[in-house]
Amino acid sequence: MIRRYFPVFLFMILIIPTLCIGQERNPEQAWVDSVFNSLSVDERIAQLMIVRANEPGKDYYSYVDKYIRDYNIGGVCFFRNHPYHQAATTNDWQSQAKTPLLISIDAEWGLGMRLDSTTVFPFQMTLGAIRDNGLIYQMGAVIAEECKRIGVQMNFAPVIDINSNPGNPVIGMRSFGQDREQVMLKGMAYMQGLQEHGVIATAKHFPGHG
Repeated sequence: MIRRYFPVFLFMILIIPTLCIGQERNPEQAWVDSVFNSLSVDERIAQLMIVRANEPGKDYYSYVDKYIRDYNIGGVCFFRNHPYHQAATTNDWQSQAKTPLLISIDAEWGLGMRLDSTTVFPFQMTLGAIRDNGLIYQMGAVIAEECKRIGVQMNFAPVIDINSNPGNPVIGMRSFGQDREQVMLKGMAYMQGLQEHGVIATAKHFPGHG
């Protein structure tokens, strides 16, 4: 009798804990699925969109308010502001949003690229001249910590375009250089610094400027 049912008992012993552990490990996925299933088709499309928050001020931001309230957009990208006002605005918009917003910024050389009175790091062309990519990783880590302090979850950096045309005004000092391998290694160091400290990185540009 025992031998007959032993495989069944063994299966139950092995599979049931696995199922329980799987459920415990995926609370985030369960939340995402529940939120996604509650959205209309239009809202699901709007979740793919990030609106540019370019000019601080009541008139411009009223348009962003409307997109958040009426269309349930996926996120906002800041381009100009003061860090205190940007954080306050982020809190206000998050409180209005039906679905939590993805807050992003285009800060290739740190928050100082977009927000006054914040840290400015060297251009990527300068970073391309250093040998220790660990320093670039550390820079990414610091930028990530500063982003999180003001509610930013995603940074549109680094630039991994190769400076194949020095006369290109679009890239120039924003590139790590013309050596594709060094551009790759330094870009990876920057990205790892950001992402290992809780901020989403963005390797840009595609299809590219160089």
